[in-house]
Amino acid sequence: MIGSLLAVALGGAIGASIRFGVNQLMLNVFHAPLFFGTLLVNVVGCFVMGLSYHYLLNHGGISDASKLFVTVGLLGALTTWSTFSMETVLMIQNDQLLRAVLYTLITTVCCFTAFWFGVKS
Repeated sequence: MIGSLLAVALGGAIGASIRFGVNQLMLNVFHAPLFFGTLLVNVVGCFVMGLSYHYLLNHGGISDASKLFVTVGLLGALTTWSTFSMETVLMIQNDQLLRAVLYTLITTVCCFTAFWFGVKS
């Protein structure tokens, strides 16, 4: 139990740090709105989750702690639907309804598609 908890915590720290770094990169280097970074990590994270799911399902000998590190920790902290939800609500509150609807549709379609491609890879 302690090993699994530590695996999730370590993976989460890494995943959250990557998400923060991508958001900073998008803001400060590409001068893009914050939600672009969130969209990017959600799509890439969903693809990697699909790859991981497929790999872990078809390969034995991988410890539970390793599985938890990747899926719950790293990818769970990297992809963030809670941030997505907050950003969408903020767009609506700022009278950017069209942007909010497009962001929701693009995120949903791209993330589910990326996951599917990950599973099929």
